[in-house]
Amino acid sequence: MRTQLILSAATALSILYSAPAFAGDGFSVFGGIGGTTQEFNQSRNTGSNQPNTGAAGGASGTVVDKNTGVNFFGGAGYKTHIGDSIYAQVDGFYSAEDVDTTIINNVLVNNVDINSTYGADLKLGYDVSDRLGVYGLVGATAFDFDSQISYTFAPPMDAVSETEWGLTYGAGLELGLSDQISTFGEVRIANDISFDTPMDRGGVVSENELNFTTVRTGLRFTF
Repeated sequence: MRTQLILSAATALSILYSAPAFAGDGFSVFGGIGGTTQEFNQSRNTGSNQPNTGAAGGASGTVVDKNTGVNFFGGAGYKTHIGDSIYAQVDGFYSAEDVDTTIINNVLVNNVDINSTYGADLKLGYDVSDRLGVYGLVGATAFDFDSQISYTFAPPMDAVSETEWGLTYGAGLELGLSDQISTFGEVRIANDISFDTPMDRGGVVSENELNFTTVRTGLRFTF
């Protein structure tokens, strides 16, 4: 049993370090599938006449809902080495999203449905071996979404469609399958995406905030 484990480990290391190097510098296209977790936080204070409040008294509080949906993404990028093992890469992407959250705050119901995201990333990576690279990323992401406001006793009253930009950061790794094709996986985080909704029928303007965690996996082809 011990001999088999040693042989398996040796085989894995041999594959990782002896196979053809993964794609080098140049232009590339990529695509894949992932999952996006959306967290919706809403603060609605009806207990005073300060900002984010209305004239009517009542319950005040912050409510949170979280949900995960699938996404399909694609894009293009350019990679260049800035040292023997260090590289920089710029990617632009578009992602079709399917995730929504719904909160109930007192009698107010608010649904947020993310339709798509798009943006650009700067990645700084390190070649662990001829086939394996790890990287960190920072970028700007636009979140395109619809928001519907209703009440527990009435149908939807207001609807808004918005696009909000936010800072994205994360990390990932890329594994070469050939001299032109590689597979990658990454985690992306964007927090504190705020947006405005119309004043509700009680004269209250809610404070809304979205947080996103996205996991992606895909393939990249380098020309």
